[in-house]
Amino acid sequence: MNKRLIALAVAGAFAAPMATQAADVEVSGFADVLYTFKNEAADPAPSAPPGTKNSAEKNFTADGEIDVIASPADGVTARLDVDLDLVTDSGTNVNGSDSARIEQAMFAWNVTDQVALMGGVFNNPLGYEEEDKPDMDFTTHNSIFSILDNQTALNGNNVAGVAVAGGTDMFNIGVAFLNDIQQVDEENSIAIFASATPMQDVAVEFGYVTQDNDNPTISSSNFGAGDVWDINGQWMNIAGSGATVGAEYLGTDEVIDGAWNIWGGFDFGQGFAVKARYETTGSDLSGVDDSTRWTVNGSWQAGSNLKIALEYSTGDSDGNATFDGVSGINDGDLILAQFLATLP
Repeated sequence: MNKRLIALAVAGAFAAPMATQAADVEVSGFADVLYTFKNEAADPAPSAPPGTKNSAEKNFTADGEIDVIASPADGVTARLDVDLDLVTDSGTNVNGSDSARIEQAMFAWNVTDQVALMGGVFNNPLGYEEEDKPDMDFTTHNSIFSILDNQTALNGNNVAGVAVAGGTDMFNIGVAFLNDIQQVDEENSIAIFASATPMQDVAVEFGYVTQDNDNPTISSSNFGAGDVWDINGQWMNIAGSGATVGAEYLGTDEVIDGAWNIWGGFDFGQGFAVKARYETTGSDLSGVDDSTRWTVNGSWQAGSNLKIALEYSTGDSDGNATFDGVSGINDGDLILAQFLATLP
């Protein structure tokens, strides 16, 4: 299940890691190294001087994260996640130097065995896909994550506020009172979310969040899509075969005329796995066409804390730079090699 669902503060994002730790403090994290073989979206413009090279290709980028979780015996857990970037996702230095920023700073209080209260800055409870690289099914985020990230003003698709959630192993429900997700002054967002496990290895999630900004003007990459909702589900290890399938749909009041993806994968054993994903994002804006993308990812768990992956994706978009920035889908091919190391 999606660890970002606040209900999992009871038995997922916090309790599960601590269950295997004798100490009250756990430090974990990861280092993610990418090598770009090909990125047609970054090709020089036709007007560029002759001989201009694609600065994103044949290039290493790296980032990482350090997470600290403190869980005393009284049921209150504190968490601090710090993102570390050597270079930005665009492949250019951050003002010529490395950078660091806080991803999550939060507490979770197990009020009872079934109810948790959570507060601070934390990952968006909407959507299937995770923020952190070790929790992702693919090397790159899907378009629905990109849309959600665009609609949240805080870095890393994060939100700020308080939430309460509870339930059982089969069903969880929660509500959050947040700063407006685009940080509109003197406004607040309300989010509701639920998850269900109707049978073993089958999971379904639903989320809805309000926002004040519903301006469809495509004047910047951070325009408002109004209220946002998402439903997703997956069936893992189908009949013990190692096969997994999933699907997700996102809707908004403005700008996005629906976005969806389907994906499937197979675990061959011995650390080898392959996955494929198809996604499309529909535009509600005049003169902007829909965007689609295919992605194939092959990975090998080379060691207990090292995964090596090769991913190929090909996108077909309208070429509107602002809308492409929202959906994360660009024209052309992208080929990446990933080396993902986790700690401890």
